[in-house]
Amino acid sequence: MAGAAEQIPLSASTVDAVFVAEAFHAFDGPAAVVEIARVLKPHGLLVLMWNLPAGPTEPSIAAAEKALIEEAPTDLLYDPVDLNTRRYSTGEWRTAFDGAPFEEFQHASFANPQTIGREGLLAFFESMGWVGHLPRLERLRLLRRVRSLLTATTYERKWESHVYSTRLWQGASASQDS
Repeated sequence: MAGAAEQIPLSASTVDAVFVAEAFHAFDGPAAVVEIARVLKPHGLLVLMWNLPAGPTEPSIAAAEKALIEEAPTDLLYDPVDLNTRRYSTGEWRTAFDGAPFEEFQHASFANPQTIGREGLLAFFESMGWVGHLPRLERLRLLRRVRSLLTATTYERKWESHVYSTRLWQGASASQDS
């Protein structure tokens, strides 16, 4: 279904859980929180997750990251190669939940190492919003350049996953569908 976090095409109180990975920073936080609360059943689960770099990639991908940084727009709200948005690192994302009908967040973090091939790593870089928004020929040129700098068959990436979970208050009532 086509939709957005701020306008979920589902009826009120119909969803047991909502999972958002590496995307909440791109939402209009307050509007998304209202919509998530609307579609969740009472006591429904909301999980937000971010992966943060937890050490250097082996073998090094510094040359590829340097090439990406050189091409990245200067007005990004995140580091162009690790996706740690300022809204996450500062905790600003939490302000969207002020006054929202959710319980206190529970937090867990854990090591999440990843073994990834050259093409998978390139696909990761290509999945970053700013790369996808480049004009086609510019994007292809950048990806060719980055691919030429990734010379190993596989890479070991060290990540730390941060998972926040909460539940809609049991007595919360969803607004009626429009």
